[in-house]
Amino acid sequence: MAANTQPIFTLTPNNGRVKLTTANTTRDLSSTTNASLLLTAGANGTRIDTIEFTHSAAVQTQASIAAVGRIFICTDALGANPRLKREIALTAVTPSVSAIGAIFTMTFSPAMVLAPGEFLWASISATQTSGGYDIICSAADF
Repeated sequence: MAANTQPIFTLTPNNGRVKLTTANTTRDLSSTTNASLLLTAGANGTRIDTIEFTHSAAVQTQASIAAVGRIFICTDALGANPRLKREIALTAVTPSVSAIGAIFTMTFSPAMVLAPGEFLWASISATQTSGGYDIICSAADF
């Protein structure tokens, strides 16, 4: 049992991060090929506030390819029993020396809470021909 009960607050940051470059063409995570484990819930559960999809590439003017970012809740680290939690449209953006690239944020209000033993997986629907998406989950364990 957590010692932080009056009031309940998080104790330890648990910021998951992955980079995805290749499409997972399933919408139900029936195949985990090209998807990735993003976050493992802590022993007392985990609070998730935001998940950001940021396109990054070696050259600052390389465009992103339009895609869909997906987040799944699974019952084990291998992606078993996936449930689609949220999708976000990742539109094509061409950055320049004076314009930012593609940054898309899922905000959970109220915060999403994972129970102990739950796992968050991420995927993108289209292969990026230049660079890929850095996916960062802002979370903390209870």
